Amino acid sequence: MAIREITLTGSFSAIGERARGTGTEVLEAIQFVGACVRAAISLPKNARQLTWRSLYLQVRFTAVDAMPIIFGLSLLIGGLVIAQAHAQAVRWGVQQALGPIVASVIVRLLGPLFAAIIVVARSGTAVASELATARVMGEVTALEALGVDPVQLMVLPRLVGAAISVALLSLYFDAIAIAGGLVSTLLLAKLPPGEYLESLRLGLSGGDVLLVLIKGAACGLGTALICSWAGLRAARTPAAIPQSVTRGVVVAMVYVFAVAMLFAIAEVLWTTS
Repeated sequence: MAIREITLTGSFSAIGERARGTGTEVLEAIQFVGACVRAAISLPKNARQLTWRSLYLQVRFTAVDAMPIIFGLSLLIGGLVIAQAHAQAVRWGVQQALGPIVASVIVRLLGPLFAAIIVVARSGTAVASELATARVMGEVTALEALGVDPVQLMVLPRLVGAAISVALLSLYFDAIAIAGGLVSTLLLAKLPPGEYLESLRLGLSGGDVLLVLIKGAACGLGTALICSWAGLRAARTPAAIPQSVTRGVVVAMVYVFAVAMLFAIAEVLWTTS
């Protein structure tokens, strides 16, 4: 009986410690968001040239270098999904629904989602590892001792660069996926390109492009913010670097899917209201 009471007490203590640790991490994340906002507002003019240089490098690494991967993935996914959607639409006699299906599944959902996942896997790991290494090697402490805000120098360019990159990569993914659907429906279903493009014209609108940009920017900004926070809060030991990378990537991946779910729910509520 005494052993059982000790076990229950230990279990509740572990749950309490875990809950307190989670609450502490949430508070630290909120403080980090506030520090980023404060750093953006107080960014000195003499530091903007260096910030623009870092922003350019971040966009080149995150967006331009990821274009070959996005191209192959979007071509395969677009061809597969659109070909299957057209086959099912013909089967059930609703060929006119191809355009709305492509707009809903490919353009508004899969484009931003897969672009964000690739950015998390490539750039998210890089951001977390770079900042964690800077923390372990004492670079962050040295910048603070010199009066330089590490958030302004290391974090802000990554936030803006990731937001721009994911937004543009989402549009790039959608364009290649639509082109892949055109080829697949032409070869497999013998659908004339004119009918395919007409169905897309009826299913897509300018609001879809704006939605993709907003969704991509939200995913990119959150990904860079989470991975930067995970890297900068690393302990001063080499073993903390892979731990920070793992923590940042996992949380960023959950965030990306949460954003996709929230946008999907908002879209359903908007269309049914």
